[in-house]
Amino acid sequence: MERTMIKLCYMLRIIGAILAVGAMGSLEIDTIDYWTWFCQTMFGVTLWFLTGYWLEEVQYYKKRKVRCEKF
Repeated sequence: MERTMIKLCYMLRIIGAILAVGAMGSLEIDTIDYWTWFCQTMFGVTLWFLTGYWLEEVQYYKKRKVRCEKF
C-alpha cells in the first residue's frame, strides 16, 4: 500500500511541476493572461508542497508500521 502512495505522490509532484512550467510557456506564447498564469502556477506550487508533506507522512507511518484496517 505504501508503495502505491509513494508512486502517487511522485506522480502528483510531476504534474505540479508540469503545471508550473507549462504556465510560463503558455504565458510566453500569449495563450493565457496573467491571472490564469498566476492561478495555474500557484496550483502547481501548492501541489508540489503538499506532496512533499504527504511523502513525509507516508514515511512516518511506514516507520511506525501502522496498518490500515478494513471496515
